[in-house]
Amino acid sequence: MARPDGVTSGIGARADNPPAEARGLSQAEVAERRRLGLVNDVPATSTHSVPQILRANIFTPFNALLGGLLAVILVVGPLQDALFGLVLIANSLTGII
Repeated sequence: MARPDGVTSGIGARADNPPAEARGLSQAEVAERRRLGLVNDVPATSTHSVPQILRANIFTPFNALLGGLLAVILVVGPLQDALFGLVLIANSLTGII
């Protein structure tokens, strides 16, 4: 479909002659921008430090509850009843990893 200014758009637009804003940069423009360091390269950075990750996954209400119960079982109960302490460790490791 032709507009009064001669630009084609919509269903009737030809793929081999896109409007200027849709053509992108030429190879020379790309080379110049790369030379100037104007590239879309964003370095990946972590949002949390390792101590923050450890603290957030070890000191949780769930781990506090299990840790308290584990301490009670280790003092007064048989050792095999404290096997649920492995859940405490698995929970922390899962969150950290």
